[in-house]
Amino acid sequence: MTEPTSVVDLNALSARLRQDDREFRRTFVLGRLADERPVVAPAPTAVADGGELRARLVTLIEGRTGIDTSPGCSSGDRLDRLLAALPGAAASVWLLALDAESTDGPGWEALIASLTVQETYFFRDPDQLAFLRGQVLAKLVAARRHEQVARLLCWCAGCATGEEVYSLAILIVEALREAGEAKFRPGGGIAIHPRWRISVLGTDIDRAALRQAQAATYLDFAMGPFRSLPGALAGYFETVTDNLLPHRPGRLSRRMVCPDIRALCRFMPFNLTQPEPPVLDSDLILCRNVLIYLSNRVRNDAQALFHRALGRDGYLALGPTDNPKAPDRFQQVWGPDTVLYRKRPRGA
Repeated sequence: MTEPTSVVDLNALSARLRQDDREFRRTFVLGRLADERPVVAPAPTAVADGGELRARLVTLIEGRTGIDTSPGCSSGDRLDRLLAALPGAAASVWLLALDAESTDGPGWEALIASLTVQETYFFRDPDQLAFLRGQVLAKLVAARRHEQVARLLCWCAGCATGEEVYSLAILIVEALREAGEAKFRPGGGIAIHPRWRISVLGTDIDRAALRQAQAATYLDFAMGPFRSLPGALAGYFETVTDNLLPHRPGRLSRRMVCPDIRALCRFMPFNLTQPEPPVLDSDLILCRNVLIYLSNRVRNDAQALFHRALGRDGYLALGPTDNPKAPDRFQQVWGPDTVLYRKRPRGA
């Protein structure tokens, strides 16, 4: 009798598919940079006689996570590859197990890790971040620096492994330094005026990615998470030395976000299908390159969620291919090669 697919089996399949994706991206980069050889992404294997089962899975996944796995989209291709890798009737057993399991269970964690793309890096989309720093952060710091308690609350939705959260925290500290509200200590570290209460919340549906975000340690290689890090900001990171392993040529080094930046950041699991936001009165919400993976229904619901989470005149930053579905909620604020969205008060 064939054993049904276990959680351990699914975790192994998930890891294999993620490795396939990483190898494809690595091959693509090397092919482009080396000799312009054409590179083709690994194609999903067709799932035989699985139309009804797949449709039930699509409905279940969207209802629980909001992720769009319909045929033709990137998450749909990943689902097809996962189904094709399951032996025999295991897919039906797996569907029943997922339906019975809580969304924060290990089976769902493995599935979400297989369907999502954790492609992110520090200071991604620098034009938008530069405009955000000048248009939002500098003005917030200037407006609140004389308050007895100066509060600044930001939310990064779909933060993946945390690079965006730490990038935003660094930009906040840089804005404080320019205003004379923070400085580097002579012996190392950052001193922020005690009046400031700063919190940058990172949320994601992928709990494995959040664990890496909380660790705040990242491999350093050519096309890795530090590919867009400005040299002037390198001091916000510390090189990690592993005393147990001697240095060898070709071994990848690691960098850790400095403790004073980590202290400004926190992480928690959050699903954008949830009816209430994890924070209220946010000054700024970043949800970049996330909505493209969600169904149309969940995109609309998520943007209504962001509107509720923002404080009066708060700002929303989306990815370059995302647009608010309800123009009455947000006012466009254009900058060089980018756009932000400012919350419209109700009735405005």
